[in-house]
Amino acid sequence: MAGSTPKTSAALPADAIQRVTSEARKEGVFAGLTSGLASAVIGSRLFSFKRNTALFCGVLSGVLSGVLFTQAFKETAMAQLHAEEARLRYQHLNDTDETSPQS
Repeated sequence: MAGSTPKTSAALPADAIQRVTSEARKEGVFAGLTSGLASAVIGSRLFSFKRNTALFCGVLSGVLSGVLFTQAFKETAMAQLHAEEARLRYQHLNDTDETSPQS
């Protein structure tokens, strides 16, 4: 679901969602590059793949892991945003209850 639009909440600002998405993409690209490099090295050294096979293995592994890591990083960050939003809403409700006059 990499091309789907993010589910936005009325309380979450749009710039927070954009920041989460861009950070997840950066981290996903880094994870994909490192995993592609590692799988190419392992394929050529450990499995004695020829050059083209090792490159194909590295590219395929890098792309797949990059996509999966990007999705995981984005879902984790969105869950943290929603948890923070819920905590702030709960704190705000408790603050307003404490300041309201008791009869």
